[in-house]
Amino acid sequence: MEKNGIGTDASIPVHINNISERNYVQVNSGRRLVPTALGTTLIRGYQCIDADLCLPDIRSFIEQQITLIAKGKADHLQVIQHSLQQFMRKYSYFVKKIENMDTLFEAQFSPLADSGRLLSKCGKCGRYMKYISTQPMRMYCVTCEEVYYLPQNGSIKLYKEIICPLDGFELLLFSMVGPDAKSFPLCPCCYNSPPFEGIDKLFGALKLDDTGKVGKGAGMPCFLCPHPTCKQSMITQGVCACPECSGTLILDPVSAPKWRLLCNTCNCVVLLPHAAHRITTTDKKCPTCESTIIEVDFNKKATPLEDGATLHGGCILCDELLHSLVEMKHGKSFFM
Repeated sequence: MEKNGIGTDASIPVHINNISERNYVQVNSGRRLVPTALGTTLIRGYQCIDADLCLPDIRSFIEQQITLIAKGKADHLQVIQHSLQQFMRKYSYFVKKIENMDTLFEAQFSPLADSGRLLSKCGKCGRYMKYISTQPMRMYCVTCEEVYYLPQNGSIKLYKEIICPLDGFELLLFSMVGPDAKSFPLCPCCYNSPPFEGIDKLFGALKLDDTGKVGKGAGMPCFLCPHPTCKQSMITQGVCACPECSGTLILDPVSAPKWRLLCNTCNCVVLLPHAAHRITTTDKKCPTCESTIIEVDFNKKATPLEDGATLHGGCILCDELLHSLVEMKHGKSFFM
């Protein structure tokens, strides 16, 4: 406090006594102040909403202004007016974001924190995060004391222990309910804080607030991610433009043996050949329509290829064989 120019010899002991009585810290041997779980969670909450509230800069600035007033170098009323306006703006912003604080305290101190099960690794600390299945579904890292919201009204499981190349979090697989419902992988961190600038302008489905974070149930799954090399992103799994909207048809990697393409914006579904043992995207583009060339490995007993061949690559729009084997669902037409 002395280093940052905060408080006086008379007020410093009062501050220490206050945070001790409020159970934010405990005084250990050697007169060392050790933060409690309550104090740590409180600071984490401030950092999530307004990091300035955790720093000594604001208080230090006011103390400097008071000194200038005492020396006759600053106007008393102007300093008061400026300070009140500053704190009023911060208070109004804090009230709008108070739900972030509630979420942290609920995850730390309610029975939900004990009932959550360990599911995937946090990319920040490397420890396992807890999956809290009650609404709203979310992941909670006990070590970092951070909450990551998930898509709602579906099931969540670990996705092949694949690591997100952007932040080191393990990917999760979200599955909606129903025979034709979508399933898609997502990174908990990217879903809550899209790492690419302008992502809200590229995809209108994202609901970002003033801090760049998404609201509950609206984020950036892997099928909206423009990462150029990640094997789960829209760039590598995208096949062609959706005929119903401005979205992209993405290969559903977990739809085997009923392979399909899903639009990352609307509910358009394209059923691929069910006789396929394996279907993958390639890094090649169709010279005619620039769609991604897919590689289909048919089952030996049901292959439509001549001489019993099983491997076939082509564009689902321009290749006659593949185009004849696809079926449109929840859409009007499917053409180049």
